[in-house]
Amino acid sequence: MNKPSRLKSFFFGLLGQAYVYDSADEVREVIAGNSFDTLSDRVQAHARGAARLGDSLAFQPGLLELHGELNDTWHYLVALKGRARDLGYGALVEQLGEAADSTRDALRAVATATESTVPSPAIPVGK
Repeated sequence: MNKPSRLKSFFFGLLGQAYVYDSADEVREVIAGNSFDTLSDRVQAHARGAARLGDSLAFQPGLLELHGELNDTWHYLVALKGRARDLGYGALVEQLGEAADSTRDALRAVATATESTVPSPAIPVGK
């Protein structure tokens, strides 16, 4: 794979550009690397962080941050979908739409989970 050097990537970044790949195989390789090269470190870091949570309120800051990141991701995907539509890339529009929809579903689930961190008043047990 023709992977750009860190220097080349840095230079492209300074110019407001990014390196692009010429084949789906190269894209898949980059995606796999992004997903799996640091998998063990990520799993351990998140497990350590989760182990420190002591009550439901302790979940709130991380869930609120995650919700914000997902919200930004959803807006980004919607913008990309609109631009792909403008350029006539039908298959890309469909895939970006599916990604936006699943991100919206994750947003809703994280919002519900975040609301669940607030302790509810005790419900009296009926006779």
